[in-house]
Amino acid sequence: MGYSREVIGVVLGGGKGTNMEPLTPHLEKSLIRLLGKPLIYYPIKNLVQLGLKRMYVISRNPQRISNELGRYFEGVSLESIGQGGDDLNSALKMVKEVSGKGTTLISFGDVVLPQEAYELALNSHVNSGKAITVLMTPLSDLQGYFEVEVVDGVVINKVSTHKSGYAWTGILVTERDFLNSLYELDGDINGALRLFRGNVNVALWSGWFVDVSYPWDLLSAIKYLLSDLSEARVSKDADISPKAMVEGPVVIDAGAKVDHDAIIRGPAYIGNDVYVGNNAIIRNNTSLEEGAVIGADAEITESLIGRKATVGRGSFIGSSIIGDESTIEPGVVTLNVLPTGVEVSHLSPVIIKGKQLAKLGAIVGPGTRIGANSVIYPGSIVEANKYIQPLSILK
Repeated sequence: MGYSREVIGVVLGGGKGTNMEPLTPHLEKSLIRLLGKPLIYYPIKNLVQLGLKRMYVISRNPQRISNELGRYFEGVSLESIGQGGDDLNSALKMVKEVSGKGTTLISFGDVVLPQEAYELALNSHVNSGKAITVLMTPLSDLQGYFEVEVVDGVVINKVSTHKSGYAWTGILVTERDFLNSLYELDGDINGALRLFRGNVNVALWSGWFVDVSYPWDLLSAIKYLLSDLSEARVSKDADISPKAMVEGPVVIDAGAKVDHDAIIRGPAYIGNDVYVGNNAIIRNNTSLEEGAVIGADAEITESLIGRKATVGRGSFIGSSIIGDESTIEPGVVTLNVLPTGVEVSHLSPVIIKGKQLAKLGAIVGPGTRIGANSVIYPGSIVEANKYIQPLSILK
C-alpha cells in the first residue's frame, strides 16, 4: 500500500522484560521466539506489509537485534540503533533522531496485532490532518496495560486507575512537530499530548490485540498468530512418518522429524529440527521452537516449548511455557486448571464441566531441569537454571 507522503517506521524494542522473568535472565523480551521468530519480528513485518521503505529499531542492544532480524528482512532498509537509556522515555526521545520531516509510525516491539490495525492507524491519521494519532482498543481487564482515556479533548496515558475501559495498543502515528516536543520533554508522552490539545486524533481498534507484558501473554499471542493459518505448510525437508497423523493447519519447518503414530492437531507450529517421538500428541495452539525434542507418548497442548528444550517420555505439558534448553524428564505433569478463586491477569476464562475456570500451567525458566514424575501445580513459576528433584510437587 502506498502513501502520498513518506512514512518512516520506528519499532521500540528495548524493554528489559522484568515482568517476563524467569524467561529473560539474559534475553531481551522482544527476542523471545514465537513460531520460530523473535517477538519483535511481528510489528516489523506489519510495517513492511504497509509498504514502508525506511524503518528503525530502537533498543538497548542494537547489535544483537540486528543479528536476529537480518535474516528475515533482506532488501529492506532496516537499521538498529541504541536508545541511550533503559526506560520508555529514553526510547521515545530517540525517535526524533531517526524520523524525517514527514510522518512517523511508532510501534512497541512487544505488541502483537494483525496488519489491519497498523493500516487503520495510518489511514486514520492521514485523513485526520492531526499532529498525532493514538490507536486505542477497548479492554475489560486493563491491569498491566497502558490505560488511556480522553479528558477534555486530551489523550491521557495512565497506569493506575483501570477505569477508562481503553488501552493504548502501543501504536502512534506522528508528525515532526509532535516529535520535537517529545524530545524537548525528555520523552514524556503525557506532557507532549497535553501540549497538543485539540490536535490529537484517536483511532479505535476493535480486533484482537496482545500486549506481551507477562509470560502467559505469550500463550495468547501464539493463539492469535496461529489463527491466521488456513492450511498445512510442511517443508519438503521435513521427515514425516507415513504412520503419523497431521490434522488441520500446521506449519512444519525444515529438518523436523515426526515419528511413527505421532499426532499433530493444528493450528500448531513445529520448528526447524524439532523431533516429535512415537505416539506423542501435539494439540492446538502449541509452538515447538527450533531443536525441541518431544519424547514418545508425551502430550503437549496450548504451550510454548523453547529452543532445544526436551520434554521426556509420557509427560503432559498443558498451557505452559518451557524455557530454552530446559529438560522435562519423563512422567512430569503440569496441571493447568486454576483452582476456583485464583486469578491470573489477562487469562481468558474457560468453561469446564459447567464451571468457569482459567487455564495456566507452569512457567519454567531456561536451563532448568524438572525431575522425573514430578507434578507442577497451576500457575507455578520455576526460576532459570534450577534443578528440581524427581517426584517433587511444585505449588
